[in-house]
Amino acid sequence: MAMVALVLGFASCKQEDEPVYHVPTTFTLAEPALQNQAFRTMSEMTDKETFNLFCTQPDYGYAAICNYSALVSLDPEAPIEEWVALPNENPTSAQMAIKTYELGVAVNQLLNVVDYADFEARGLYDQEFRCYFKGVCEIPGLESSKIISSNIVSYNKVMINYAEKLAAWIYICGDVENPETGIANGFTAPAGGNFELYKNNFALYEPEDKIGEKLFVGVFNLTPKESAVAGGTTPDDCAQFRFFTELLGWSTDASLGSNEADFYCEPITDKYVAGYNGEIVDHGLGNWGILVTEKTPITIVVDLPGLKVWVKEGAHEVTFVGRDPEFK
Repeated sequence: MAMVALVLGFASCKQEDEPVYHVPTTFTLAEPALQNQAFRTMSEMTDKETFNLFCTQPDYGYAAICNYSALVSLDPEAPIEEWVALPNENPTSAQMAIKTYELGVAVNQLLNVVDYADFEARGLYDQEFRCYFKGVCEIPGLESSKIISSNIVSYNKVMINYAEKLAAWIYICGDVENPETGIANGFTAPAGGNFELYKNNFALYEPEDKIGEKLFVGVFNLTPKESAVAGGTTPDDCAQFRFFTELLGWSTDASLGSNEADFYCEPITDKYVAGYNGEIVDHGLGNWGILVTEKTPITIVVDLPGLKVWVKEGAHEVTFVGRDPEFK
């Protein structure tokens, strides 16, 4: 009987320890320690200057992996739909780092700034603004988990530059051709000296309705290897490609590949016609490869935060359902 009771006791403890999800009811931001310190927002999208907002994880019943972001307004009484979203540079961190550039774009938007001439005419460069913030937390893919902080915090001396949100881009490198210019890449070094070549011919851009979401779309022609035209069928005979977020050379610092290994080839020939999707290795140097014997158009989508890639044969218009692309 004692042994039975002991076993039941362990079973009961195990059951009680199993996490059970529940919808959180409270979520707060910490008052910024430097809220009265003046700072100026940056005007360039590539600037990495950030400011911080801190919070604790809402009570989901267990230590969930969450995404954190913020909302900003110049009026703390404004309805929530009028607040502007600010992305967190480290989405899963409750110690949010938000680019001052993103804040500048948001404040320009909240002030209904039309263009730089309007910004100048209104003397906005010389003004200080009190910016109010709410926090947002959610478990990806679980709608009921989304919660907005019950409190509001502020930074009280924000000065802004004119900032306009333009589509960001990444680069493709490999056996590809720009279908509009006819210029081929051929694994040209992804270095700063080749910026104009890459920017004008081998860039994947954020669609206009997805600016800031780091979803990149591009249409290119695969250029066949001579060995493939001659009848080769190995991965080395495939037209190959990978991506770079910056032109820093062949180092791993800005490379997005199919594998960690340098020039490893992951063949996707049997999948890309219907539509291939797979994982990206951050800082990976491997390529994706497709066996073609003639120039072949492909449409590519890269989800940078999600480290996912989609490749489909043909030149397609791309729309999105959430972050998942649809090829038309």
